Amino acid sequence: MALANRILVLAAVAVFGTAAVLSPAMAQVTQVKAPPKAKLKPQAKADPSDTSSDQLNARWQQENGGYAGFTQAAPAPVPTMPTMVQALPVSFATPAAIPSVANDWGDRLVSHAMKYLGTPYRYGGTSPKTGFDCSGFVYYLYGAVFGQRIPRMPHEMVREGVTVARNDLQRGDLVLFGSRGTYTHIGIYAGNDHFVHATQRGSPVSVTHLDSAYFRTRYMTAVRLSPQ
Repeated sequence: MALANRILVLAAVAVFGTAAVLSPAMAQVTQVKAPPKAKLKPQAKADPSDTSSDQLNARWQQENGGYAGFTQAAPAPVPTMPTMVQALPVSFATPAAIPSVANDWGDRLVSHAMKYLGTPYRYGGTSPKTGFDCSGFVYYLYGAVFGQRIPRMPHEMVREGVTVARNDLQRGDLVLFGSRGTYTHIGIYAGNDHFVHATQRGSPVSVTHLDSAYFRTRYMTAVRLSPQ
């Protein structure tokens, strides 16, 4: 009898001991493991030296590409200006050579502009050392002649000036060209239906007739931006 009891006790120990050992393993098998957390890649920091282009040229590029900031109606691509724009002799720069209404500051502006005939075109340029684009030429001249800082972009110059009818143009008035409500070019009226301007890539500062083949149909308006 005692032997039978011992056998039962040993059997019970064996059974429960084995269960005690197996139960943790079984718990591990049935335990659901959480998926590992994805490692977040560190965000790349902006390179302060990456300027790509200054704000001025960026805005100018928007104007030429998408005409941002202007009153517009989905402008069509602007045709390229003709490359055969003739620069007139420097003698054309003298006020006596061009009949016009007396306008002292306009004469000074035009006479100074004529000194740069032949200066190369430079996209975004505002200096005779590097070249000019059309509005950069006007912007530079107001600073050089009058010591005045005017807006850089054509549509901003229009807002600052007083609208002038074509038959009332005086030397020094700003003439603007474009299409479908968008300004794409600007120059300085030089008298006798001519204007001086930085033309286009590959062409220098020149004097051109308002009724030349390219500009005749693209004339939009003129403004008088009197120096302050």
